[in-house]
Amino acid sequence: MKAVLGILGLLLFVFLATALMSDAFLKPFNLENLMKRTALFGIISIGVAFVIITGGIDLSIGSIICLVGCGLPFLLQVEYVAVGEISVTRVVAGSGAVQLARPPTGFSAGDRVRLSGSASGNDRLYRVSRVGGSEIHVEPRPAQDATGGRLVRVLPVTVDGPVLVFNSPEKAHGAVSQTLAPRDRVTFVLEDGREAATARVVSVEGARVELSEEPPENMAGVVGLDRQPWTSVPVALAIVMGVSLAIGLFHGLLIARLKLQPFVVTLCGLLLYRGITRGFTQDQTQGLVDEYPTLKLIATAELARIPLVCGLLVAGGLLLVVGITWSWVSRRRSGMAESLLGTLAAPVSLAVMGLGLLSWGVVTMSSQEIISIEADDQRVVRVDLPEATSRVRVEATADGTNWSAVDEISVAATETRQELAVPSLATIRAARPGQWTGLRVVVLERMEPEIGLPAPLVILLVVGVMASVFLNHTIYGRYLLAMGNNEEAARYSGINTQRMTILAYVICAGLAGLGGVLFVLDINSAQPVDFGNFYELYAIAAAVLGGCSLRGGEGTILGVVIGAALMRVLKNMITLVDWMPTYIEYAIIGAVILAGVIVDELVKRAAARRRLQRIRSQVD
Repeated sequence: MKAVLGILGLLLFVFLATALMSDAFLKPFNLENLMKRTALFGIISIGVAFVIITGGIDLSIGSIICLVGCGLPFLLQVEYVAVGEISVTRVVAGSGAVQLARPPTGFSAGDRVRLSGSASGNDRLYRVSRVGGSEIHVEPRPAQDATGGRLVRVLPVTVDGPVLVFNSPEKAHGAVSQTLAPRDRVTFVLEDGREAATARVVSVEGARVELSEEPPENMAGVVGLDRQPWTSVPVALAIVMGVSLAIGLFHGLLIARLKLQPFVVTLCGLLLYRGITRGFTQDQTQGLVDEYPTLKLIATAELARIPLVCGLLVAGGLLLVVGITWSWVSRRRSGMAESLLGTLAAPVSLAVMGLGLLSWGVVTMSSQEIISIEADDQRVVRVDLPEATSRVRVEATADGTNWSAVDEISVAATETRQELAVPSLATIRAARPGQWTGLRVVVLERMEPEIGLPAPLVILLVVGVMASVFLNHTIYGRYLLAMGNNEEAARYSGINTQRMTILAYVICAGLAGLGGVLFVLDINSAQPVDFGNFYELYAIAAAVLGGCSLRGGEGTILGVVIGAALMRVLKNMITLVDWMPTYIEYAIIGAVILAGVIVDELVKRAAARRRLQRIRSQVD
């Protein structure tokens, strides 16, 4: 518990230091993004913690994330096929006949059709003059004989804003209302036969089809596009998660049964899975584009929004109460005066940090920002107002000490900075006589910023609670800890160590697969060459910082989550603080991790020496 609180203290210190060094750190958008990234990396860090606790290692996490992150959009690719499109076998220019691969169901004289994929001079709009058997005759006649191509009926429509009204309801009923559905698309066809943009179908009511955007001018008609995904969402998710679990099983079998070194097995996996991903994607970026908006909510939704100030007050109050309570309990339990400082150091630090957050919230809630102005006698001065400002007061002074209100101004509150035009001193003297020499703006009211609760944070909470219960309150979790402490002793005590090793790698790969799904849904695209690069190192570092010993047998889920949060805050600090160059990001993070591990090891050794001295004193 002390190790967890130590890393928590470091996290709070870095958090407060970054907030002091950068005004952008506590902006709601930044905090929301920080929570989301912490949740995503926390999930994969929990997975690798199970392997580290058993004394193993997994270097393939990043490549598993890449495999899943590219595999999911690859399986969910969507093709749009023109409704009623027929393949052309032959075009006879002399007679105007177009021979088709099947009878032209739904075509009749007078319909407009579009021929494409034939000879270059033939690709245009035509009018059907006669239909018979498996061929139709069109006017004007095609420019030249040809083989191959595609023929599709262009449906006439009346445009009503973003709504299309089909002019032939009896045909539209069969061709559109029963075929097109929300999320399908239509292609706009121009009078010269060219295809314009496509638009998504929002709703279909009879012969009326509402689109996501308005059609272009000089449109001849539309062609319906039927949405045909390669696989359904449940099937795609089952495949990628099944592959992840199978990879974990494969690793576990190689390590447990063939006695291969975990480092070698997972290093080979790191190369193998990324190579497979680059192979089946042909090194092309995979993405969901604007498809599957509901599925993306798993990683992008905000489950609730709370005022930022309330969040600071609640977090600070909780830390303060926990720190004071823990200090009181520790003081009552401590029977040795010489160890009192060490006993109370962690809880007192926690209470002080809680008090700091609480004070920060109170100051933020009650503060009024004052903006000094370099006043000018003749010209208007433009002042940048803070974000979300809704009401300000312009004040003037004659002696630099006493300020008088000149005007109160209401402004439209926005989440970006806005300008306020402050009149010149001459204008103010004319409106309000006085020997005014200086001006300032006092911010009276600001729109209270809110912070959203991202969905991945809830997923992390569920995964973390389940993992903690499994590790600390089930027999299999105790087996994993025992095996990490001494595998040979665990085997002699009747524990099936091979099965436990396999279980640890299956859990690790499964959570890596879950992380890959969430990462790609959040980012919306994945590039096989670098998606997931170094993620395994971030996960391992978070687990080690959180108290997992690389020798095995030690670690807590709470510590791992705090370690993941510390990694994200460090990375965010390097990005936001101006005097920290981003190109030495990895050097800074590596140095902090190394320092944290060294301090943790020294603290553990000091604690072990104190325990040994206590035992010796009791024996004597």
